[in-house]
Amino acid sequence: MEISQQAVLASIKRILIALLVVYVLTFGALYAAQAHFIFFPEREIGSVPADFGCSDQDVAIAEGRDTLRGWWLPGTNGKTVLYLHGNGGNVSANAEHACRFQKMGFSTLLFDYRGYGKSEGSFPSEKSVYEDGDRAWSYLMERHIAPADVIMYGHSLGGAVAIEMAKRHPDAGALITESTFTSLADMSEGERMNRIFPLKLLMNQRMDSISKVASLKMPILFIHGTADALVPVKMTERLFDRATGRKSLFLVAGAGHENCAATAGKRYAEVVMQFLGMGAARQAAAATPVQHK
Repeated sequence: MEISQQAVLASIKRILIALLVVYVLTFGALYAAQAHFIFFPEREIGSVPADFGCSDQDVAIAEGRDTLRGWWLPGTNGKTVLYLHGNGGNVSANAEHACRFQKMGFSTLLFDYRGYGKSEGSFPSEKSVYEDGDRAWSYLMERHIAPADVIMYGHSLGGAVAIEMAKRHPDAGALITESTFTSLADMSEGERMNRIFPLKLLMNQRMDSISKVASLKMPILFIHGTADALVPVKMTERLFDRATGRKSLFLVAGAGHENCAATAGKRYAEVVMQFLGMGAARQAAAATPVQHK
């Protein structure tokens, strides 16, 4: 039986319409659910600061409305680190590094965003983690800590949160970012889905740090491992180039995404203290490449 040309064209038309419907539905699903491709919260708490030889106190931030939970690690040098962690795990994955800051003398507030660890609330988003950063800042102000004594610190995605917090709270003393990116749009460029969907147009979670950093006037220390396979080191270099105030760039040779401090050893603390102008580290020799402008 012969199939007419008209029937073939009608079949092709139905297939194309079906494919278009699938494309549009997939596009809509990606738009609505993209936070689930960015944030990977875990509830179970593993390591605690005591595992690394540090003392801490459990804290509850903004009790009564999606209470945030975390740790306060008291220090001795009068400065406080507001620690903003990355997109995976929870505070327990950051306990060792928070402990490093305490051993440098800093008081450190390490907390979980909503949806992470023991913090209450629903699945996180760009908007909610910024709001949680603000709530942590308010908590420090309620403890009568001077804004100029607060150092914003963010690792990976937390670096984008720290940059936003620095923009919102320009009276903070300093900003340190580690292993962070320029924007989520830039991070998406290597995704295979870009061949099918225009991800930059699709994104409602942007974390566009590259457009914010030039407006920051506080001192900024940018840290990145040269062997980071997750976030290219060139992204931190671009952020450094865009920054306009007092800034330093610390590139840790051979370090990956999670191990800059472990790879750099004592040099890590020296660079941080030198950047902040604290103690004998002011005269530390720049044996590891640190650029100042």
